[in-house]
Amino acid sequence: MSGRGCTYYMRGRCTRTQSPQDSQAARCTLLEARRKVGAQTLDRLERIKKLGDPDDREVARRHLIQKNIDAINRLECPKYVPSPKGGAVCAHQHLVYCLHLLPECKGRCADYLKSRFDDNTLSRKPGQ
Repeated sequence: MSGRGCTYYMRGRCTRTQSPQDSQAARCTLLEARRKVGAQTLDRLERIKKLGDPDDREVARRHLIQKNIDAINRLECPKYVPSPKGGAVCAHQHLVYCLHLLPECKGRCADYLKSRFDDNTLSRKPGQ
């Protein structure tokens, strides 16, 4: 049996994770790396607030922002495919997960949950 009518089915993958460990393992590595760079930048920006001279703070802030942009631009994923909708979202991204890291759908299973969309809705193209 097919899993196509399941709420958790997406492009041959099951988006339902079974444990926190599975959930963490399926997270998009590019999003995680960007999150870490952003957290480090915010931490550094907090620390430069302690500088006494406002001009020194501004120079340090600009430097940190540029370092952040450079670091994010260096990050890459070998499976990254730009979304047809544009922007920095990957076509393989589902929420915070990478579809490639989610398990393949083997068909109906114990977690099968009928989708509120029927097969006709799933096969329609946007705008139809």
